[in-house]
Amino acid sequence: MSQELNLSREETDALERLDAELKGGEVKAKADAGDLCERYRALRPTLEILVRLVRRIPRVGERIAAAIEFLMGIADTACPV
Repeated sequence: MSQELNLSREETDALERLDAELKGGEVKAKADAGDLCERYRALRPTLEILVRLVRRIPRVGERIAAAIEFLMGIADTACPV
């Protein structure tokens, strides 16, 4: 039983930005904390939009969104604005 999510333009744009960042970004074994924080700060608004989208996934969305928000909380602590 498949249920289609109707994405807003904002959500579609956020998915495209995240996809481009993740494909274009190089993951290093020993990444510089400053670089990671800079990338996170740039992506945080996009992640906030996507958390709202994930929350709408039937049955599992709330749990997945909570896990993402938990990880964002860790990143917020490590990378204060």
